[in-house]
Amino acid sequence: MIESGIALLRLVLGLGAIFFLGYALLTFLVPRPRDFSFLERAAFSFGAGALALTLWMLALTWRGVPFGLAWILGPPLALAGALLLSPRGRRAVREDRRALRVGPRIPLGGWDWLFLGLLGLVFLFALPRAALYPMWAWDAVATWGCKASIFYNSKGLDLICIDAHNYYPNLVPLILSYLYFALGQVNDYLVNALFPLWGALLLGLLYSLAVRLGLSRRFALGLTAFLALNGTVFIVHLYIAYADLPLAFFTLGGAGLLYLWLAGAAPKGSLPLAACFLAGMAWCKYEGPPLAATLILAAALTLAWLRPERWVRRLGQLAVPLAGLVLGYLPWRLFIVQQKIEIGADHIQGFYPYQMMQGVYYLLAGLVEPFYFGFLWPAVALALVCAGKRLWRSPMLFLALFVGGNLVAIILAYALAPTSAAEFPAYVRATLDRLLLHLTPVAALLLALGLKDLDPAPASGPGRRDQGLTIISNPRPEI
Repeated sequence: MIESGIALLRLVLGLGAIFFLGYALLTFLVPRPRDFSFLERAAFSFGAGALALTLWMLALTWRGVPFGLAWILGPPLALAGALLLSPRGRRAVREDRRALRVGPRIPLGGWDWLFLGLLGLVFLFALPRAALYPMWAWDAVATWGCKASIFYNSKGLDLICIDAHNYYPNLVPLILSYLYFALGQVNDYLVNALFPLWGALLLGLLYSLAVRLGLSRRFALGLTAFLALNGTVFIVHLYIAYADLPLAFFTLGGAGLLYLWLAGAAPKGSLPLAACFLAGMAWCKYEGPPLAATLILAAALTLAWLRPERWVRRLGQLAVPLAGLVLGYLPWRLFIVQQKIEIGADHIQGFYPYQMMQGVYYLLAGLVEPFYFGFLWPAVALALVCAGKRLWRSPMLFLALFVGGNLVAIILAYALAPTSAAEFPAYVRATLDRLLLHLTPVAALLLALGLKDLDPAPASGPGRRDQGLTIISNPRPEI
């Protein structure tokens, strides 16, 4: 019993170090972190900390330094301490401490308690299910968990004994191996608690972004519960060690920050923070770089279509998130070249028109399949129809382009899949739910914009922050 308590304490301290590092980076990237809500700061801190720590571990292997807790944590925590001791860091800490002392308590209504209770039940199920069972799903055991164990035992990114997908990005297995070092052993029970945490941060970020988009607290909580409880895919990924939930988390952060920037409602420093999350997308999973690239492309197309004031200059500012994409993608690719690791081409071996036709059918069926995401995607489609002209006269276009473009990309990916006709349906069943999971939180933001018109709460009412996201009748308004 004492050993279990010590292991749990070490896990909490290991996760806390990630938050600490990320919070210090947040004070460096953002002039006033208090411009973001507590839930946003928690999500952004963990995302930035996970990215920085795993890239640092990649750098250690590149320089031939064996992994050890002192080397993994020592220099990053020293940097974090220096950042927090800087004038900007001290101001951020001082403002947070003052907010903890004088922060007002906002009363919760009946619907608020209902939605919070439903979300609580989700994690009351998912957390024990994750932490009391070992890794068991196929990719968790064969890819992410296998890599994490090898990295821990070899004290580095040893990919010699891994044949399957050894060219995949390694944010998730490196975080798992770091937690093994924090625990002092390979414990594939407790480290699974990382995934409910990632899911909680994703839902907290979705709630905060929904409030920023203009929803009342009640509607934002309802939207968050609607995402978590519709279908089984999100809940299942709370307790399996897959990289898809972390990728969905980074995608939501990047898309939400870019949307706020396009809408002119982003706090200062949002673009560098978005760049950090696009780097996380690229370093998280094989599908991450294309997703990050389509975020930048959708933002550029939105600016070119709406043509706000100084839109050409703002197009140039997209170089900041593009630099984030390069930061998450290039170091690993250079490492692969140096180590002479063969980059797989198993996803692009030909074009099969019949599979593309089948892919359209399977995708449409998956979007309305209650087992996957319940009624969320049909609700998003209804919100897009109800948006009318607002869809192409506002930054809402950015989210629609990103989601729609990636749905088309899924179809094209299936047209390139190197499977036999007999295996193709099984291949789709094994991948479609995860590909949709990457996009579903961003689709929920589209639904939030649709719900704004149905929300009876006044813009200045409790739980709502007026962000000034008004729609202008001009077909090409200022953003």
